[in-house]
Amino acid sequence: MEIVKVYSPIEDKGIQKNLNDSPIWTGLRYHESELTEAREKHNTLFEYLIKFDGLKPVMVNKITKL
Repeated sequence: MEIVKVYSPIEDKGIQKNLNDSPIWTGLRYHESELTEAREKHNTLFEYLIKFDGLKPVMVNKITKL
């Protein structure tokens, strides 16, 4: 298992209840390596700490508004 930081301008308050169908997966999302680019495009970003089992997201550990 690996914890990954995922950044998105989309605030999903219900992500913990419906992680696999969250709008962040179909909308805009960025990896930590793309954070500079994301900050240039969006005024507000949300940082999601998500635990992955391979490519499958299994749990949200923390959500932070940047």
